Amino acid sequence: MHPHIWYPYTQAKTAPEPLRVKSAQGVWLELADDRKIIDCISSWWVNLHGHAHPKIAEAIYQQAKTLEQVIFAGFTHDPAEQLAEKLVSKLPAGFSRVFYSDNGSTAVEVALKMSYQYWANLQQPRSTFLAFEGAYHGDTFGAMSIGQSLFTQAFTDLLFNVESVPFPETYIGDRTVVEREQHILSLLENKLQQNPDRYVGFIIEPLVQGAGGMRMCRPEFCKTLPSCSKVQYFGDF
Repeated sequence: MHPHIWYPYTQAKTAPEPLRVKSAQGVWLELADDRKIIDCISSWWVNLHGHAHPKIAEAIYQQAKTLEQVIFAGFTHDPAEQLAEKLVSKLPAGFSRVFYSDNGSTAVEVALKMSYQYWANLQQPRSTFLAFEGAYHGDTFGAMSIGQSLFTQAFTDLLFNVESVPFPETYIGDRTVVEREQHILSLLENKLQQNPDRYVGFIIEPLVQGAGGMRMCRPEFCKTLPSCSKVQYFGDF
């Protein structure tokens, strides 16, 4: 291990030496000793189209020659506006704006703050979020609070309280899924009806809980959630 790098999710005293990568192409990582291995997690999901994709590399090169980055407070530019228009065109009715963030964890933090501020601006302050059991939404403090997984146990004393409902995990051939979904929806509806002014919002991982164990739920269930009593819903995609 390099003496000046603190590697994430690594026990520095017991972990083996990290594999040294010298280049990458498509799904392949080429190591310093010329071995090749498949990057099965797309380097933490940020290279979904593969490494060194020629079209993407050319687009980045051309954009960098024109405009790399500019402060987005008081300024705007065509690439951001064009991307926002394309994203909104693919969203369901009622969504009209895009907020750009840095990564998954901070995107969740923004969503939490937006939901909290929404009720504060209405002079109806609320402080409790709802989430699914087994959820994982990131490693910043708000994201850890609404996830509270194995990764967050060391920070429990610093996290805000969140109420959870079971996740309707299912599988091919599951004959009890509809009954289980209805039970969970009833639990959620009861919470919202009994405390209509308590909850800020409800965050979900649509369709699959990744870090929670690759647990799947049905699209029909996700579509049913917004029909529950009024509360802010936001998904962690």
